[in-house]
Amino acid sequence: MNIHRTFRRTLILVLAVIVPLHAQAQTASDSHIRNVALRVLELDVRRQLPSAAPATIDSLLALYTDSVVYEHPSVGAVVRGKAALRAGMLKYLGSVRVAQIETPRLVIGPGVVVVEATARPDPRDPSRVIPPSRRAVRVLEFDARGLVRRILDYPW
Repeated sequence: MNIHRTFRRTLILVLAVIVPLHAQAQTASDSHIRNVALRVLELDVRRQLPSAAPATIDSLLALYTDSVVYEHPSVGAVVRGKAALRAGMLKYLGSVRVAQIETPRLVIGPGVVVVEATARPDPRDPSRVIPPSRRAVRVLEFDARGLVRRILDYPW
């Protein structure tokens, strides 16, 4: 009986140490999610430039999970999945002549990056009214692989 009790205690102790370490190993590093966040910002701007192609959008979507959720809380928009996001992004392909992005400010937490950026777009269509400078905050949530699983967008 004592051998079984000792074995059980040892097993519980080992599992108590190993399981949290395994869970930590499954989380993408701060450095990785920082780099992905910066790449997402870069590709999101590039997809709107005249030189953009559908492949630009595909490069951006490669950084997202298949079940990614995009939310724009101020207008109540929710878009689910890569296919729906791709269809929406294609509508704005090449929609901006030039865009200057200031170096973004990033706040990194466990599995999340908050991006604050200021952009100065120049729309291709002069009838579209876009402010000369737009400050945006975007929250990117990541899965364990370091792919974006959720986007909360708070533009201008």
